[in-house]
Amino acid sequence: MCSSDLSMKFSMDALLELRKGLNAQLAPMDVKLSVNDFIVRACALAMARNRFFNASWAGDRILVHEQVNVGVAIALDEEKGGGLVVGVVKDTDRKSLRQISNEIRSLGEKARTKGLSVEEMSGATFTISNLGMFGVDNFTAIINPPNSAILACGAAIEQPVVRNHQLVVGWEMAATLSLDHRVIDGAMAAKYLQSLKQFVEAPTLLLV
Repeated sequence: MCSSDLSMKFSMDALLELRKGLNAQLAPMDVKLSVNDFIVRACALAMARNRFFNASWAGDRILVHEQVNVGVAIALDEEKGGGLVVGVVKDTDRKSLRQISNEIRSLGEKARTKGLSVEEMSGATFTISNLGMFGVDNFTAIINPPNSAILACGAAIEQPVVRNHQLVVGWEMAATLSLDHRVIDGAMAAKYLQSLKQFVEAPTLLLV
């Protein structure tokens, strides 16, 4: 496999504000959306726009999948041996933020207690590894075969940024996309990141 990496920064101001408001409304229902829930849905919608990010190398051809299935890397507790497993949210582009949140939480709890079934770890067409909750700013993840790409997300960090030609304090997140060049070239990857940026920076699009 010949692979390469591309990185991009995303303004997180609007997403964090939307998340805060939604969580206040959902609190009576014991629902709490994470930043990762928004990223998972944004990645799925960007995949639907950029079909080769929902594809695999099948030996002598490119296989484009019908379902958009996003794999989410889950860190296991050290006392259970540590390491990572990937739980899969099926038909991710067709699910709401709340549905995605519930599934990811359920997969995470099961992975750390009973363990995930083969079915729950199968069928991913793209993977997200988010280490932001551990305070990691930026990193590169290893592609999860047979996926053609993986997105590594760092923490949303409050820092000096330029907004409308003014220096202000804002929230930014760095993400690194690793891709399999047998399926995706650099220009295609740049277009995918542009689509992803649109969804992340205009997060109300994730609600429809």
